[in-house]
Amino acid sequence: MGIAVLAGGAWAIKRWVFGAKQAGAADKPIRPLDPIAEATQAGNFVKAARLSLDAGDWRAAADHFIEAQRPLDAARALRKGEAWLEAASQFEKGRDFVSASQCYLKGAKKSDALRVMEQTEDLQQAAELADQIGDLRKAGQIYQRLGKIAESADRYQRAGDNVKAGTLRAEFAERQEQWREAAQGWAQAQAWDRALACLDRANDDRGAAQLLQRLGKLEAAAERFARAGEFVESAALFEQQGLFRKAAMSHQKAGDTERAIRCLTLEGDKIAVIKLRQAMGQSDEALRVAQAVSPTDGAYIEAAQIVAIIHINRGETAAAARALLALLDAPLAPAIKVATGRRAAELFLELRDAVRGRQVLDKLAGLIRQGSDEERWVLDIQKQFADVPVSDGRITPTPNTHTSSATPTIAMNLANAENTESFEELAVSENTAIYPGGKGDSQRESSGAIPFTTDGWPQGVPPGLSERYGELERLGQGGNGVVFRATDKLLGRQVVLKFMIQGTMPSETARKYFLREVKLSASLNHPNIVHIYDMGNTDDVLWYAMEFVDGVPLTAHLAIGQPIRDIVFLMSVVDQLCAALDHAHAQGLVHRDIKPDNVLVANDGTVKLLDFGLARAMDEGFGEQSVLAGTPYYMAPEQLDGSTIDHRADIYALGVVLFRMFTGHLPFSDGNIFVAHAVEPVPDPRKFNRDLPAEAVAVVMKAMAKKSVDRYSNCRQIALDVHTALFGHIRS
Repeated sequence: MGIAVLAGGAWAIKRWVFGAKQAGAADKPIRPLDPIAEATQAGNFVKAARLSLDAGDWRAAADHFIEAQRPLDAARALRKGEAWLEAASQFEKGRDFVSASQCYLKGAKKSDALRVMEQTEDLQQAAELADQIGDLRKAGQIYQRLGKIAESADRYQRAGDNVKAGTLRAEFAERQEQWREAAQGWAQAQAWDRALACLDRANDDRGAAQLLQRLGKLEAAAERFARAGEFVESAALFEQQGLFRKAAMSHQKAGDTERAIRCLTLEGDKIAVIKLRQAMGQSDEALRVAQAVSPTDGAYIEAAQIVAIIHINRGETAAAARALLALLDAPLAPAIKVATGRRAAELFLELRDAVRGRQVLDKLAGLIRQGSDEERWVLDIQKQFADVPVSDGRITPTPNTHTSSATPTIAMNLANAENTESFEELAVSENTAIYPGGKGDSQRESSGAIPFTTDGWPQGVPPGLSERYGELERLGQGGNGVVFRATDKLLGRQVVLKFMIQGTMPSETARKYFLREVKLSASLNHPNIVHIYDMGNTDDVLWYAMEFVDGVPLTAHLAIGQPIRDIVFLMSVVDQLCAALDHAHAQGLVHRDIKPDNVLVANDGTVKLLDFGLARAMDEGFGEQSVLAGTPYYMAPEQLDGSTIDHRADIYALGVVLFRMFTGHLPFSDGNIFVAHAVEPVPDPRKFNRDLPAEAVAVVMKAMAKKSVDRYSNCRQIALDVHTALFGHIRS
């Protein structure tokens, strides 16, 4: 009962309180809700945002749009309020990258502006923006994406990245086969080798020369200027390096003979100076230089011959006769000495000078063979001198019974003297010349053919040479000399010394070819031909010093039965060997003994041609039908039958070398080699190397054509065709 009373009382109180509140509320007016709040309360954030915008509250509007997940509308609201970075962020979320970029720029966030602009499809606008904000490297990247290489390279260059700028330009130009432009690009990128390669493709020797000069490679630059026909520039660079012989050649080609003579004088090439003076019609000056050559000078013999010829051309018989008499005291080969003495005696007979005439005959004593034509001539001229009255010292010319010879007659007499004796047959084995290394010479070395003195010098070599050269190391022995490696004490460089030592070889034949090798080798100036440094005749021992090449003969790279598989190496050898041969041929020389043993391959890959001991000048004539000159395995048919020989004999031999490089075999190695080369068809190289391309076979067949007129006309074309055969595309 009590609990019920309490509960009822509480209820009555609650009702009273509620009634009192209702009564109070009825006394106040009721206000409506804020529309924005009402919209917000209702969850209509878009309406709330728009109402906020109408009310000018962009911040509240932006917040409501964000709540409504309307980032672009939020961004626009923020942009109205110039809240740039917040607006940019909302534009980026809404993927309006252009507007985002603009807002980032307004907010001074340039990197962010560019970052979002790159995400647009309008890369051009992005590139322009990068330009606008000064980010040149980024502009270069974007232009590169657009394929605008020139604009891209320009931006990279302005940004200081020349390597990137040059590379872009070069690669683009190469794709267009614009080789000069490509070269400029590679030069900007400092990729010098690629720049030179492009200039080669463009046949731009002048551009290559300028680039090489810029790199400080002056000798190579000078050679390129010469190839481009820019002989003045070429000569200046050669002179700058002290390469006076090469400078003289360029001066001469430029038509500046006086400068050429000055350079040859600095080089010490007296013979060349004399001949140039003669060619210019300056016989007095030529005579002065020739007469100044000392008898101890290596050029003395030829200078003395020129003195005699000049005097004869000028009708100065007495002076010519005295010059020839003086020449007889020089170390001439016996046959040449006899021919020279004979001409001198005839001149003295013409002059009625019996005293000097008998002096000539005395100097020929011991050189005349019994029963020979020379002996009959001596007896005849002795009788004629006996009829000449003793002179009072004055020269009284009488009518000449022996017709006075002009220059051609003297020249022919001296040249024909080489053919007055039959030559002994030369060795025909393939390994006739060994340098460097000497591995093919082990039998000769062990035989003790040349004993050595206690100081390490071979017996028979003048000890005086030891003042200039030392540390001798024997390398080998060839058909006309013994070869040593030595140190030039004066210049501090390695050289190769070649001596013609009595008793080691057929003396007269060896002497002839030894002297010819020195003369002809020294006349050539080419990076792929071994250079001659010095020569002499000391105590009747002929010798010369030549460039030492640290490497091995090409033979060392030719395994029997195995072709050269490294076609890059093979092509390098062919390129350089062809360049050397073309140079020699351009100077009018035929090597006549092209074979792997005469091709040196240095350790750095440089190829050097050597051993011009059998070479002949094309205008000398070839009257040596009885002489076997060369190596039969490589000899052209015309060398074997005595026909007229020109540079295409070397091209035939080069074809044999190619055959061996391509196959590992010689085309003819069994039976009668001479008959095979003369008449048998060249075997198909694919008999030995099935993988050989048909184009390579064609090169060999053309080079080895039996008729010289059917062969290549020059070696450069061989190199080009080999390149095409091996690499499948034509090289310019």
